[in-house]
Amino acid sequence: MIRFDSNNYEFNKSSSVGIYIIHGFSNTTYEVKELAQFLGNNGFHTIANNLPGHGTTAEECNRVKYQMWLEHVIQDIANLISVSEKTYVIGCSMGADLALYLSSMFPLNGCIVGGTVLKFNNPFTIHFLIPVFCKLLKFSKKEIKDKSNIKYYGYTSYPLIALNEMRKLTNVVIKKLSKIKSPLLIIHSQSDRLSLEENVDLVYGQTQSKIKKKFFVDDAHHNLFDENKDQQKIFNEILKFITKH
Repeated sequence: MIRFDSNNYEFNKSSSVGIYIIHGFSNTTYEVKELAQFLGNNGFHTIANNLPGHGTTAEECNRVKYQMWLEHVIQDIANLISVSEKTYVIGCSMGADLALYLSSMFPLNGCIVGGTVLKFNNPFTIHFLIPVFCKLLKFSKKEIKDKSNIKYYGYTSYPLIALNEMRKLTNVVIKKLSKIKSPLLIIHSQSDRLSLEENVDLVYGQTQSKIKKKFFVDDAHHNLFDENKDQQKIFNEILKFITKH
């Protein structure tokens, strides 16, 4: 079992169609690498970079402000736009939040989000307890019952100060939804225990995109893009969306 993937990835650099793929909170590029490879093999230039504080330590993650995540993805997408004729963004979980933020700023050819977390399944804890207690208890023990099926375990604890920064980020992104006009694909798994279906309705209802689609699967976990029963179905839907738009 490997703790995490600290590598950044880039595939098929010669393509003029760029796709920027963003991983989720406390995860790394491991959860999006296979999607980046799949799209690269299908003729697209894909980039997946670790966000600040990720692929390092929980302590390092706790030192990051949400503005640093925004600055990082803005720079990455700007660089990709400068060398691409068409540009798309894809994000999972907090990466979906960041993808939506980018879509509110740049006239992208498409935005694809999965496992979006703007509304939390434990709102009282996130909005009231975490802002107070993260100053006293900086980490929460990470417990996974069965590690045998997990290749990338990630941090040994949850960085609670960084989680509070994610909370702040969601407030910023929600206010930006009405500025999004890019074609939009919203992916959600009915088995996702972290992302409420309410997030799908929020993104679909608040954005101004004339082209937008909800896509549901039954068996994928929260990290929609890494190995799961619905992975190929999700990949094919993403490919179809990008090819069409």
